[in-house]
Amino acid sequence: MDAPPNPAPPPRARLSMAVQVMIAVAVAIPVGLLLGMDGSRAEGMSGGLKSTLTALLSLLSLLPKLVLKAVVAIGAPVVLLAIIGAITTNDIPARQGLRMLLWYLLNTLIAITIGLTLSLLIRPGDGAVIDVSQLVSSGPPRLAQVLLPIEPVTTPPGRITLRDLAIDLVPHSLGDALSRNHIAQIAFIGLAVGIALARMRKKEGETGHAVKVIGIVTTLFDVAVHILNVIVAFVPAAVFGVVATAIAYTGFGIFAALGRLIITVLAGLALQFAWYLVLLATRSGLSPLRFLRALPEVFSVAFSSSSTAATLPRTLDVLQNKLGVSRASSQLAACVGTNFNNDGTALYQGAVAMFFAQAAGMSLDVSAAIALALATIVAAFGAGGIPSGSFITLPLTFALVGIPVAGLPVLLTVDWFLDRCRTLVNVSGDMTVAALIDRDRTAPPV
Repeated sequence: MDAPPNPAPPPRARLSMAVQVMIAVAVAIPVGLLLGMDGSRAEGMSGGLKSTLTALLSLLSLLPKLVLKAVVAIGAPVVLLAIIGAITTNDIPARQGLRMLLWYLLNTLIAITIGLTLSLLIRPGDGAVIDVSQLVSSGPPRLAQVLLPIEPVTTPPGRITLRDLAIDLVPHSLGDALSRNHIAQIAFIGLAVGIALARMRKKEGETGHAVKVIGIVTTLFDVAVHILNVIVAFVPAAVFGVVATAIAYTGFGIFAALGRLIITVLAGLALQFAWYLVLLATRSGLSPLRFLRALPEVFSVAFSSSSTAATLPRTLDVLQNKLGVSRASSQLAACVGTNFNNDGTALYQGAVAMFFAQAAGMSLDVSAAIALALATIVAAFGAGGIPSGSFITLPLTFALVGIPVAGLPVLLTVDWFLDRCRTLVNVSGDMTVAALIDRDRTAPPV
């Protein structure tokens, strides 16, 4: 009698992105210290060892550049498709939907104001060497500088004023907007196409041509997200490269600068959350204490998944069964908010943009700050439903106001943690707006 076949081994559990990033940082530190030792030792090295270390340093500096270039290439099409999809797949009632969108806009403006204000007060980017091309050598050269010298950047980055933004809002063509990664123009095109398709679908019904086009857009978005997920899979390699080269060229100063950025963002998110509690206490009739008691169930999923979409079932359950918000208001605010309401993302992007501008020695005037705020609103709107959406849209935001993007991969070392924190605020914002637009409900006793 034949022996029964061996059962197939269970699939291996993959490490989460956060764990992979932490491992990459831990491995990169000793490699960076090796390449950052006193450059005078290079004179006694054999030619073979020196060539090997030079090749290793070249590879490490290449990894984050490749990932960033791929992100920039896919970012504009993904944002365009996400905006069109968000408009065409959400049926928003006129009166209640208008109130909801006004609350979303107010909360996003508050978030951006908090992020930019704290960044101007704390100034986390002052003195930070994010891009090694901005490094000013002092003292004996490091081994990395001997093996692979960095040519300093002397040309100041371009600037754009609010007048330039207004004039340049309407694109010459779709291809021009995408090729220049002009996020304002991309949003303009996405809004125009999305609204047109939504109106055509309402007029033609579910058997018209608009529904077919919307299906194609949805399919293209799924394809783009699949490509994006492949790129995101290489993030740990990019983190390894950027941390190792940063330590090799500049030492551990980068971590102190990123620490100040983390403090700035967390303080801003805390203030934004406090704003929600004020709104609940003054405009919704829902007790903030009761709201706080219901949050742990939602926060546990939001923090672990770092996704408002993945948290949506738990969000709806808590809104309806724990907070007494009507089913209609819960579904409208939470489901639409996944695409449109990203206050934590807006705050984060504004703070990060100011951080990199300060690190590059840029002084943004009032017009540039307003342009940055508008770009941040658009970017937060376009980031809904996109994996690692904030990091994908940041290069587009930077390009609009002339902030250098070369050092952006260093953000990957802390983005995995801040992504989870801003997801908590995004979900809290959705729940707050759900309560605000549900004023007529009968609140159960606290």
